[in-house]
Amino acid sequence: MRIFKFVRSNGLALCGLIFFYSVFSSILARCAETAPAPVPPYKLWKDVQSPELKKFNAPTADRFELPNGMVVFLLEDHELPLIDLNMTLRVGEIHEGANNAGLADATATVMRTGGSEKYPGDKLDELLEDTAASLSLGIGTDSGSVSLALLKDDFAKGLDILVDVLRHPAFPQDKVDLHLAQARTSISKRNDNPGGIAMREFRKALYGEKSPYAKVVEYASLATINRKALQDFHGLYFHPNMFILSVVGDFKKDEMLAKLTAAFADWPSQKVTLPPVDAIDTSRHQKVLFADRPKINQTTFVLGHIIDIHRDNKDYPAIQLMNEVLSGGMSARMFTEVRTKKGLAYSVWGQAAINYDRPGIFYCSGLTRNEQALEAVEAVKEEVVKMKEHGITEQELAEARERILNSFVFNFDTPSKVIGRQMNYEFYHYPMDFATKLLDAIKQASLEDVNNVAKKYLDPDNCILLGVGNSTGLDAAKSFHSLKDCQTLDVTIPGGK
Repeated sequence: MRIFKFVRSNGLALCGLIFFYSVFSSILARCAETAPAPVPPYKLWKDVQSPELKKFNAPTADRFELPNGMVVFLLEDHELPLIDLNMTLRVGEIHEGANNAGLADATATVMRTGGSEKYPGDKLDELLEDTAASLSLGIGTDSGSVSLALLKDDFAKGLDILVDVLRHPAFPQDKVDLHLAQARTSISKRNDNPGGIAMREFRKALYGEKSPYAKVVEYASLATINRKALQDFHGLYFHPNMFILSVVGDFKKDEMLAKLTAAFADWPSQKVTLPPVDAIDTSRHQKVLFADRPKINQTTFVLGHIIDIHRDNKDYPAIQLMNEVLSGGMSARMFTEVRTKKGLAYSVWGQAAINYDRPGIFYCSGLTRNEQALEAVEAVKEEVVKMKEHGITEQELAEARERILNSFVFNFDTPSKVIGRQMNYEFYHYPMDFATKLLDAIKQASLEDVNNVAKKYLDPDNCILLGVGNSTGLDAAKSFHSLKDCQTLDVTIPGGK
């Protein structure tokens, strides 16, 4: 009786199980009858010969210059009905003055949030939201940037908004106050991030606290910023001949050039003299700095020095290859030796950051436990010394070259990247075929070239070493303070509560 009741109440489930079993058995039987013959083992990836890369010809945008001096790049892309407009302003934070840190950023930010008399900030937000468009403005270290992204059908309206905001910003007082309040909040929280402390203080030690490349926005500098200061900064630098403009998207080149010419026609050029920027001191010296943060259980460290060359230097391609071997990724020496084999860091990385127009930096950085910090630093420094004294092998060179060449095409995988690169070359006065020449130079760089630049530019004995961590409870021998001439950094925020 119990069995009958079970079958009656669970009959549907039992039928399903029986059906599934019969189908599965049938499939197994069929697979057994038609099983393919064994195949020989595949080749290991190391044994697969890679074909020679085809010659890569990067697409290029067409360059024009408007009567008022604005440089324009145009690149058609008809894949989607979209248009992206970007502008580079030939002024940056390095031009705002030593006592006005934060002025350039404030000007650009309030131009966007405050809008113009014709398009006030809140109305502007609604217009952009209704058309799924975006408009942004900002000013960084060397230059400013403006971007407008929208649908093709909305371009005329978007261009009118852009021109009005650039020429006639309102700088409403409430938006000025809002930005300054947000900037003060940002200052109050800046010591919450150990990595941020490390890079900020490293730049100060590297360039000098008075360098425009190391200055920091403080409460005192924000106190000098008001609506008039923003208007004055805008009046000095926001002129058409100070801009490089690019448009990429679904348009016809001649029609777009005509629209831009008409939109900016009555905006006259203005002679602008940028304030001089202090030269960077390229001398190297050894220095050990430590910022004690009692509430953290990890240490962030940075080790590095100046490299006094620009990207147009003949040694730049070889430095790229050297950096790829030393710290280019998870297969690089630093990651493999310090993190994977020795287990001395959660993460470790490095870079030979060579700039377009000013001396570059070579640095290594890592994140590790407080008690392992000095071991991790020594392990990183050991890899730098080995690179300088012994160089790299032919196999390392071949693998590094292959990684760089294989990834090079991703610098041009979108029209926006193509046109953005050309804007950079225009801004820094580099030849438009610089990328192609760099690619050829990387192909031709020899083992001797790479090992020579390692000997020439790496200087592990004259590095700035900076740590941010917690020395509480550590043995004296494991503390940063045990290092010779270690200086303790005071990162207290001036004027903060």
